[in-house]
Amino acid sequence: MPNLTSQHLARLYDEFSGIEVTFNCQVILESGLITSDVRLTVGSRHIPCVLYGCSMRGARVILEASPPEEEALARNAAAVSLHFGFRRREDKAPVTFFVPCRIESLSEYGSRRPHARFAALEFTQRPADALVETLGSLLEIKANALRRRDQRIVLTPEVMKTIGLQSRESCLAIEGTPRRCFLRDLSFGGAKVLLSALGLPRSPGRVHLKLDRCEVNGDAALDGSVVRVEDVEGHADLVALSIRYDSEPPISYRQKINSVFTQL
Repeated sequence: MPNLTSQHLARLYDEFSGIEVTFNCQVILESGLITSDVRLTVGSRHIPCVLYGCSMRGARVILEASPPEEEALARNAAAVSLHFGFRRREDKAPVTFFVPCRIESLSEYGSRRPHARFAALEFTQRPADALVETLGSLLEIKANALRRRDQRIVLTPEVMKTIGLQSRESCLAIEGTPRRCFLRDLSFGGAKVLLSALGLPRSPGRVHLKLDRCEVNGDAALDGSVVRVEDVEGHADLVALSIRYDSEPPISYRQKINSVFTQL
């Protein structure tokens, strides 16, 4: 994620500070969270945690606390710190920082793990800009994906450079049969591709779009359905397929699409 201006950070904080991000595997990968660096500090004790969810105002973590550690947490509930670490593509070294907080609640996590606790934390001051940027950017992507779901982005050379797409040539599997195609445009919710009309089913349904040579974390394959088939003017041998994705694309894909709107 690029470094943002102070004005952009202030807007992200004002708009999204109260919204929690759940740290599932996809979010951890895209945010660059160093899971081994998440720990709760109370006095001289450092207790490793699993980050369950986080907003710019607080967090929820799962931790294993021995009886002395749990006693220390209860005694110092208003003066603890949560440590974060993030790897960022533009920085050589990880970004690490503490956020002062207080414990709102400390409850049992499950009977099978008697020392596991679920802790709800409230930040006692605005967190570091790195956390505001990370959470705000993820939430901004989600908001724009809803607002601009069907707004198409034509793949000009400038747009392709912005989203890290090296070629418009891709692979589209139609009802399980792979076909070469060319991307015309992309959006949060779908795509339009050009391909040969030869051997195309009369009513193509389910498709599987693979973005070749694209800077997207994890699987850059997108499942969808053909919603419209159009002739291509001046090319009788080609058709244009409009595709709607069947499910929400990966965060890394949405981040690339969002970067175009952010630049605009």
